[in-house]
Amino acid sequence: MKKPYKHLHIILLLPLLLSLACTLSTGNLDADNPSQTNDLMTTTPNPGSSTRSRWIPTTEGDTVSNSLSNEAGSSGDGLVMQDSLYIQDERNLITTFIFENQEHSAVEDIEYTVTASNASGTILKTETSYIDFIAAGGRIGVASNMYLDEDQVASDVNINWTYYTDASGTNETPFVFENSRYYYDSYWDCFTTVMINDSAITYSKVRVDVIALDSVGMIVGGGVTYVDFIPANEQIGISVNGLVTDDPATLEFYPRINSFYPAISDANIFEGLSTLKTGFYFNETKLGGGFLVKNNTDHVVKNSQYYVTFYEDDGSVAQAASGSIHLLWPGQTLGVSPGEVALSEGSIPSEYYVFVLPGSATEHELTSSPLTATDVTFIDEVLYPRVNVTINNSHSQSIDNLFLTVLLFNAQDEITGGGFAYPHPITANGSVTLSVFVTNTPAEAPARVEAYPTVRNW
Repeated sequence: MKKPYKHLHIILLLPLLLSLACTLSTGNLDADNPSQTNDLMTTTPNPGSSTRSRWIPTTEGDTVSNSLSNEAGSSGDGLVMQDSLYIQDERNLITTFIFENQEHSAVEDIEYTVTASNASGTILKTETSYIDFIAAGGRIGVASNMYLDEDQVASDVNINWTYYTDASGTNETPFVFENSRYYYDSYWDCFTTVMINDSAITYSKVRVDVIALDSVGMIVGGGVTYVDFIPANEQIGISVNGLVTDDPATLEFYPRINSFYPAISDANIFEGLSTLKTGFYFNETKLGGGFLVKNNTDHVVKNSQYYVTFYEDDGSVAQAASGSIHLLWPGQTLGVSPGEVALSEGSIPSEYYVFVLPGSATEHELTSSPLTATDVTFIDEVLYPRVNVTINNSHSQSIDNLFLTVLLFNAQDEITGGGFAYPHPITANGSVTLSVFVTNTPAEAPARVEAYPTVRNW
């Protein structure tokens, strides 16, 4: 029986211990919706190529990893930290740990703070976050990603947390993770997986923490990302940047639904916008392209979002890209491009899938966009191809917060590359000329270039 009050527990955990470091990724492409399957949340990653050497750094090393000691609150009843690790690579500090609820009841409102300090005890950075609920006997992995200032080196990472016992509820989610993969790289490690939404609800801003484990179940690293949206009864791929000290044997994924963002139950929500044409090409570790989207409604739509997953031949995820479609007038067709999508070395994308989530309807004084693009010219440079374009404003007022997308087309009218830019404001009835760096992965120059100016907000 639930007690009429809750107990507040406060725990402080202090660190130390020196170890190893360093890592990143691999990726792929084509245009069909891959079939959906089910699997456990813990999956075995496909190994990446491991022809690299690991090393134990000196105190002057650029990369240092530290294992956090399990002292206070690490045994007996309570919410305890079972395993932990932090890794610093240049300015990036990844801290990973696992909470296990050894209480006889569920706990809720878990607030935890990660504090990084240098050798003299000066606090470098702190990060506070929350976990809504952990069932009795349950566990959850956490990854903190902090960006330190130049020349800062973390020598201690402290984790403290508070929580309430005697809770009721559930932390179950409709998400299933399968076909996970680890990619090595010299800057970031990359963890990818297929994320399946087994519900009739479209969720947005879902946090996913990744814990990388070795063959005996000890943490060797991890990372964290936020999924912009995942459609109802669909799958997407997620790509998470992180760090590891050694190749992981397994990856665990821990999703957290954000109650501050709406869960969408409208099954027709995706019908407001349609994708007319898509195209992506890749060359070694660079991928580029985009798509055309049309507003099928009779009102202005703002703050729409897109999500593109690039799959390998075996159904694993090479990379993912997402972004905003800021403003679409009724009946307007707009080009969208994520710009250059970085692939890990050895990645060979074979197919892709695009989702577009319409934003909200809004009233606007204008019935169509006042912005047009002229003098669109492709400049063929091997390292940095670009497009010169002039944007014209026919409105009697100046326009700030501009956004420009450029798409490249081949002779078969296929989209082969693209890019985007943030132009300077345009005065009333004025114009502005700018250059936009673009991806152009085919060897030949594009047969046609289109530019699509819009505004981020009005």
